Amino acid sequence: MLILTWWLGLLIVGVGHWGWWLAALAAPKAVVVITGLLVAYGLGVGWGSVVPASAVVSGAIALVVAFDIFPPFWPDNIHYKYWAYTVLALWASSVALVCLMANVGQMLQHSQSTRRRWHLVMMVSLLLALWAGTSLYHHHWPGWVPWEHL
Repeated sequence: MLILTWWLGLLIVGVGHWGWWLAALAAPKAVVVITGLLVAYGLGVGWGSVVPASAVVSGAIALVVAFDIFPPFWPDNIHYKYWAYTVLALWASSVALVCLMANVGQMLQHSQSTRRRWHLVMMVSLLLALWAGTSLYHHHWPGWVPWEHL
């Protein structure tokens, strides 16, 4: 149960991170809804969700790269390779999050019926984290960026 608590904490932070970046990239509300469905799918299906969910994540990253989508706080005078590193880190962390979500979903499928209620608790927690991530960005958090002080 302790490991599940750690994984839930990582999932909440990771999904909140997704929400923050979706808001930063000005993703349409439909993309946020699709992300919420992806969370539900990952928890519900387990390991069978890794390939389709990774394909969705990779497709989203490909669109960010293809259309040169930058968040408004990204400076114009910084070298493009730093944006490439940032997008690569987003992709890697998102695929890791998809795998973690699938692992937790798989554990929930094989758990006893008394622990099945945690499935709903996790789903609601992760969807709230997605909403919180988008809200944090819209409320200008953080209010500073590191390169402003250079």
